[in-house]
Amino acid sequence: MDSFKAYQGLVLITKEGDIANGVYNRHGVIIRIRNGYLCDDVTDDGEIHPAIESSDGSHIEHWKNGILHCEDGPAVIDVIDDYEEWWEDGKLMKRT
Repeated sequence: MDSFKAYQGLVLITKEGDIANGVYNRHGVIIRIRNGYLCDDVTDDGEIHPAIESSDGSHIEHWKNGILHCEDGPAVIDVIDDYEEWWEDGKLMKRT
């Protein structure tokens, strides 16, 4: 699956012209947006739901306020294409 890297720093707008906010499901991909930015959802009990997640779990991306970011592991994991990317504050640190 293609990464959403091109969306870094972009405010996402709905087709109605509003700033996107919430959870969307597009073509089998769950997309989490907070105040217009791709952003992981952290529940009250600390469970983290990635900003981008394929319905079969084969591709996930962790985002924080519109930038790729994960502090304790890869921010992008793609099982089908067999790669992982570590991102910190929108900067690629490592790809395997």
